[in-house]
Amino acid sequence: MSKHPKLAARLGRKLGIAAAGAGVLLGVFVLPAEYGIDPTGLGEIIGVKALSGIVAPAYAQTDFGQTLTFNVEDYDLESEEINQTIRGLLYLHDEPFKTETIILDIADLGEVEHKFILEQDATLIYSWRILNTTGDGVYYDYHGHPSSEDAPNYPDRFEQAYSKGEGVSQTGAFTAPFPGYHGWYFMNLEEGSIQIELTVSGYYSEHKEMYRAVDGHVITNVDF
Repeated sequence: MSKHPKLAARLGRKLGIAAAGAGVLLGVFVLPAEYGIDPTGLGEIIGVKALSGIVAPAYAQTDFGQTLTFNVEDYDLESEEINQTIRGLLYLHDEPFKTETIILDIADLGEVEHKFILEQDATLIYSWRILNTTGDGVYYDYHGHPSSEDAPNYPDRFEQAYSKGEGVSQTGAFTAPFPGYHGWYFMNLEEGSIQIELTVSGYYSEHKEMYRAVDGHVITNVDF
């Protein structure tokens, strides 16, 4: 029983010291720096008071369009299906996506064009690589164009390029900006024949070889 008063006294002293320390921090640092109030005069001596006069630069208060807005419409929480979606972020499809690996054989001095038929806003995730590369790989041109049926709705000979270059592989994701044929033209730059392994996942209705030539001689040329 005799130890309780001593314990209470110790706690009281510690709380008093803590309160005094907080008061010193408030008077010497916080008030001068934040509000320019310097009751002890130490804030000006140690330079803390000058912080209260700093104004944020103009560009820090400029709106660069960083405000986020969402075009989510009202919907019924009790409905069986929510039909409203955030346009540009989510596209719904009636059929499940397909996954497929295709081997493209390209002869020496050969050219191949392989296309996928996609609706507008349909997504295609792809990865292609040369299985037996020994040199420069291929020249590739990833592009799209409308079908013959839709062609009158576009400028004459309309075609849109997505990716061009030379290499032995590429991986990416693609969203069709318009309905039609989208895919790759490959030209063999190596000595001898090659094989390209093309793996795709997405919402395409079908795919087919559209063009094939060897040393300038056309073997396949499919209408679209």
